[in-house]
Amino acid sequence: MKPIIKTKRNFYVSYLKGFAIISIMLIHLIDWSNRSLVDYQLYLRELLYPGVMFFIATAGSVIYLAYMKYNWRISTRKLFRRGSELVGLYFLYNIVKLYIYNFPSEPFYAGFTAANKLNLISLLELKSFTVPITIILTIGILLLVSPIFLWLARQKYPKLIFGGLIAALVVLNYLIPLPTNSLIDFLYAKNNVMFPLMLWLLPYLIGIYLAMIGLEKHKGKLLLLFSGLTISAALAPFGNSGTLKLTDNMYPLELYYVCFSFAFMYLLIYIFYFLEKLSQRFANFFLALFRLMGDSTLGIYLYHWLVIDLTLWRFFPRAVYIWLTVPLFLAIYVTAKNKRLAEYYKNY
Repeated sequence: MKPIIKTKRNFYVSYLKGFAIISIMLIHLIDWSNRSLVDYQLYLRELLYPGVMFFIATAGSVIYLAYMKYNWRISTRKLFRRGSELVGLYFLYNIVKLYIYNFPSEPFYAGFTAANKLNLISLLELKSFTVPITIILTIGILLLVSPIFLWLARQKYPKLIFGGLIAALVVLNYLIPLPTNSLIDFLYAKNNVMFPLMLWLLPYLIGIYLAMIGLEKHKGKLLLLFSGLTISAALAPFGNSGTLKLTDNMYPLELYYVCFSFAFMYLLIYIFYFLEKLSQRFANFFLALFRLMGDSTLGIYLYHWLVIDLTLWRFFPRAVYIWLTVPLFLAIYVTAKNKRLAEYYKNY
């Protein structure tokens, strides 16, 4: 996605994107280094998981903010190109790794290799993967269908249209029993490994809607709204998996996780707002760094997986080394972007 840096309002999208990519990388570092966590660390880790939803929700916000300025044909062409690139990168990375990687170096793949599922056919049929970047595939497909959403956003009463779509999606995903067929299986990721399109379309559409009304414009009301919805989802028989842990409500995606994540998003927006008002060096650097990370979330996401894969391959079984190589990669990235970081820092 192109950097969203032109107006102060759009800074909040970049902050949230920065939080998303940092949270996702920390989750992967913990999980793939087989690090054991004590109780309080487990609770803190739970607060990283809204970042996964931010990753998709802010993609929806950016689509609205970055592409509505073009006419529909131009935006459609750009979205098709970007979506096709992401889908292509997903399959390219998986296929290249399939033929060059030493999979015994990662115990995670033992189940796939034992069942003989780690082959080209299983990858193309979405029955397995060699690198767990399926969120990239889902975002790519959502971009490919986003011209429909931009067309709807240009119609009369767009807020009403998207509010209706969001409500209809909640009903369809959580309240109506669906038949079993190949289309439903694909859309809801039954028997395949992708992020369920229909379930994760919900935060994507909410991201578009929030960008439409001004992401931070009604932050107080939206914090109260999503906090109330979180409580309702926690109490509703269909709203959560029976536990309030976010990790147990992500796969498959439950309403409790969605509502909690958006409530947490608006709490973060208040924190970012407070930091902007501080005018302190540390706060300014912190905000500039989050904006910088938010500029290239998809690129950082793919490169950090490449670093993890190469580290595990080269230093097996010392998986803990990813705590050195991934931060080193980030340090190199920030150094390479030093001029932009300095520019952002001066804006405060």
